[in-house]
Amino acid sequence: MFSTLLGQYSRSFTVLLVAIVVVLLEVFGVRSAIYPGLLPYFEWIKYSSWIGIIGTTYGSIYATVEAAHLLSMATIGGLVLATDLRLLGVLLRDVPSETVTRGTHKAFSIALTVAILTGIFCAAGVGDKVYYMEVFWIKMLVLLTGACFMYFIKQPLLNSKPHSEINPWLIRLLAVTSILIWFTVAATGRWIGFS
Repeated sequence: MFSTLLGQYSRSFTVLLVAIVVVLLEVFGVRSAIYPGLLPYFEWIKYSSWIGIIGTTYGSIYATVEAAHLLSMATIGGLVLATDLRLLGVLLRDVPSETVTRGTHKAFSIALTVAILTGIFCAAGVGDKVYYMEVFWIKMLVLLTGACFMYFIKQPLLNSKPHSEINPWLIRLLAVTSILIWFTVAATGRWIGFS
């Protein structure tokens, strides 16, 4: 039975194992040992790289890219809410949930790619500032968690069989977890703006 369960949910167990390793690395202070070594990279990306120089020299370019970053994050939020509220039976009840999850996933992937690329540019413009923000590091960790959850747990499970054959409580758990993760990404991103 265990081998069947392990084979069926190998990606989920892999993500869980990675999360446990991250927690253990944090408990044993590995991140604290690596963290000081990252400062030269953040200084380099702001003062020596072309994206840092463009971001600090041309305010209009920085503002335009930051607007694209915010729009892509808003798109992610809208897609997550549309998908997860459909899985919870709150929205779009007349549309099959399989149709909604497959349709929004493609747009989600594009929006996430745009958000990451524009986020790198935005962080490069203020590299020496975000390095010292704890909320920035929390956002990066939650963003990584959200992407892994989406691509290795949620979508594979939802695409594995018709949603009517999946335990409804598992679908609800996926939806609520997804909303909480992406809300945390948005909240920490907003907090960076206030810091």
